Amino acid sequence: MILELESYKRDTRLIGKAVDILVLKRQFEETEALYDRENDNFTELFCRMFNWSITDTDEQPQYVYDRDTKQLYKPKY
Repeated sequence: MILELESYKRDTRLIGKAVDILVLKRQFEETEALYDRENDNFTELFCRMFNWSITDTDEQPQYVYDRDTKQLYKPKY
């Protein structure tokens, strides 16, 4: 499963095991509560906690998480 994290700094694509959207929402909520805002370790923490890896694939993501609005959505292509 491909997931994209959108943020004002840059977009990052992740690859990991396919999970339900409700599970993803819970994972993002947990990461938002725990990450270090001063050093912005959100991506690294999310990957470490939930077994995702950063990838440079050109594949379209199944879901996109907008870090600015904290919204998870399924993109329309």
